[in-house]
Amino acid sequence: MNSGQQITLNVPLKKNKYLRTFSAEIDILTENTILVRGQMRDHRFALEHVWTLRTPDYEVLTAGATQLAGNENNFAPELCQRYQAINGVRVGRGFSKRILTALGDLPGTREHLFLAIEMARVGQQVYQFPPGFAAQFSAVAVTKTEAAKTSWLQDRAYMPDLVNSCYAYRDETAELFSQREINCSFDSSLTRPKPGEQNFFWRHKKLSISAQANGGHICQSSMEDRIHDIQVEFELSHEGIISNAESRGLRLPYHGICEDPHLRTAQLNGQQITSNFSRQFAAQVGGSGGCTHIFDLATDCLKLFKFGE
Repeated sequence: MNSGQQITLNVPLKKNKYLRTFSAEIDILTENTILVRGQMRDHRFALEHVWTLRTPDYEVLTAGATQLAGNENNFAPELCQRYQAINGVRVGRGFSKRILTALGDLPGTREHLFLAIEMARVGQQVYQFPPGFAAQFSAVAVTKTEAAKTSWLQDRAYMPDLVNSCYAYRDETAELFSQREINCSFDSSLTRPKPGEQNFFWRHKKLSISAQANGGHICQSSMEDRIHDIQVEFELSHEGIISNAESRGLRLPYHGICEDPHLRTAQLNGQQITSNFSRQFAAQVGGSGGCTHIFDLATDCLKLFKFGE
């Protein structure tokens, strides 16, 4: 981006601020199916999606959408009927493209896509270990660190896509269990849900963007659920330069490991962000040396800007 070009916010502000929330809860239906209910809101719309999701391949068996609020000219009700066409999609590569193909180019498609992505993210937080799975990791854990390593090994085996997807689940992290005291913030009940359990997992997210007098914006994004409490904040100048970037993990899956990626967030300071921000942020706070949640929380804010180049 040339220094003379400016970025613009793609969503309208209300009293110089934009606020979007997401909330979800998950019920356990059977030993390999879950029910995911999610709502997303801002001052213009309110949408609800409901999925029946099969684990461990995270395939959407049934999908429904309801428009709870929103002007029909800006958020087409027809999208709720089209949404059923995503049945059969699996969370992973090609997911967003499948959603867009099903919905088409109607007003409100982007917001339905944002909500569908959040549904996919939260749905993958529920593991349903099959019978006998845990027996592969039957070593007796004497210390909290040993118990944490057993949990870490199970996570990687149950969902192979986790391997080297972030700092916590990279291969090299195995060595840290012999060098540090590590504590798992969740117990085994999280991976052995019982059919019929309601509100087994929940998540709340909040994204806010505040306009500054100098033409810049303050971006804040947070997530809280059964195993996470993470906050990301940074300032974005009118030319797209990041400053005062920081992140905090108040509750993390693996204490003693998951704090490390937060030390990298300050590396964003001074970066001039372009429309290729996903690659830029992946290099700084994502990838196998970073944290998927920090990356998601930060880039979700940037998706609401237009970068003139």
